[in-house]
Amino acid sequence: MTIHYEITKKDFVNFNLYYIENSNTQRKNYLSVRILIPLVFSVLLFIMGTILFNQPVIYWTIISMGIFGLWFLYFPKQYHNLIAKEAEKKLSKGSFKNMLGEKNMHIDEVAITITGDKQNEKVKVEDIETIEQYKDMIIIYYSDKQVIIVPTRSLSWEEIRIVSILK
Repeated sequence: MTIHYEITKKDFVNFNLYYIENSNTQRKNYLSVRILIPLVFSVLLFIMGTILFNQPVIYWTIISMGIFGLWFLYFPKQYHNLIAKEAEKKLSKGSFKNMLGEKNMHIDEVAITITGDKQNEKVKVEDIETIEQYKDMIIIYYSDKQVIIVPTRSLSWEEIRIVSILK
């Protein structure tokens, strides 16, 4: 079976976002930046305000909690924008240009062959480690740093089903 699809910049950015959201190390890093840094900053602000400036505790409690709450609420959107910007920067440098463009995926019992403008890749079905399906793409991991991104926007139900059950 042969499947024709196109990978756009938006698909590459979405792949990076999905990867970072599901990576254990990135998740730990994200939680520490989202909770630990504002917590430490809020405590320092509280201590400076109450001890150093000798002002009321309730005043600095409200300010510290307000800053922590604002950071906690607005950080996910900022982090999302930062990741998207970094992915676009990777693309503009040219290191991932061969991932974009029109691709043909030929699937048989033994291997998956991907052909594109600057890419010709063959992956054995037995080498596939995991397949993750999202609402707009299917990601096939066949090594630690090697993936096949298949956007589902132009695929039929049958093609989506076949790609998602390859392993």
